[in-house]
Amino acid sequence: MNDSDRLLLVEDDPGLRQAILSALVQGGYNAVAVPDGIQAAQRLRSEMFDLILLDLGLPFVDGWEILAQLEAQPLPSVIVISARGSEGEKVRALDSGADDYLTKPFGADELLARIRAVLRRVRPSPGTQQSVRCGDVVVDLTARVASRGGEEVRLTPTEWALLTELAEHAGATMEHRTLLARVWGPEYVGDRQYLRTFIQRLRRKLERDPANPTVIITVGRHGYRFGPMIGDAAQT
Repeated sequence: MNDSDRLLLVEDDPGLRQAILSALVQGGYNAVAVPDGIQAAQRLRSEMFDLILLDLGLPFVDGWEILAQLEAQPLPSVIVISARGSEGEKVRALDSGADDYLTKPFGADELLARIRAVLRRVRPSPGTQQSVRCGDVVVDLTARVASRGGEEVRLTPTEWALLTELAEHAGATMEHRTLLARVWGPEYVGDRQYLRTFIQRLRRKLERDPANPTVIITVGRHGYRFGPMIGDAAQT
């Protein structure tokens, strides 16, 4: 945890908003709270945040619209906090750019653990000094930038964390459980929906033809691989 991490809480229920804000402040975070989507959009246009805790059922401008607006801005991490607990809502939120999904009600300890896990993905890996290439896709692990055809690709923190794990092991198969544990944490090893959703998101951004991927390849039922098998992957 870093006390310079800035968090924005967007929650319309006054009691819950105050309870969560108190937990965040006690947890050492620099956090602010707003009650609706309009105020959230205003804060996001004028300030930088490391992470947003976002309710979906907001007045005036709902959480889905906030997620859509984030595509045009520097991409913070997003944890959706919602009473809507269906699998469909969860998948839709993840596919719309959320990094995690927490169903109400939840405890302060669980919330803080999720926040720590998401923010941990933003931190650069020590000792990483290389670039990895597959076709016209280049993953610069030093500069923390991915590009396709010479154009930078905008990635969320979790997308970058997943791509980094794959690129650092270019040419080797990364098993589902390994990727889930390293990117999301050991408590997520059984939740392959997270992995499938983020692999699809990366493919839409990096592949020329996401339906026939050549950069992020599915390896049977085992996992995924960045680029060709070991021996052919180009690194610089």
